[in-house]
Amino acid sequence: MAGMINCMRFKLKAGQAEASFKAYGEYVRDYNFDNIMHKIIDLGDGEFALIGVHHSVDSFIDIMNRDNRVSQMMRKNVEPYEDGESFHSFSGLVVNCDDYL
Repeated sequence: MAGMINCMRFKLKAGQAEASFKAYGEYVRDYNFDNIMHKIIDLGDGEFALIGVHHSVDSFIDIMNRDNRVSQMMRKNVEPYEDGESFHSFSGLVVNCDDYL
């Protein structure tokens, strides 16, 4: 199966970075991601992105179907966007460029 990448963009409420990153670190420690890379990157101006590189669509769906999702855990520390959404997400299959060589 093809790999999949998911990106979830968000803005933290003022003064919530330390608490949010501590909570995320504890979540990653306590809930197995099966060696799936999940990292938060700083986009600047208080905006961040959580990026997950999944082994397959099935591994992405398994994480999305968890009872205790990362987004639920972090939502209390997130400032909603103008459209009322706490997170802006997109995802898709990995393009294997080797197939085009």
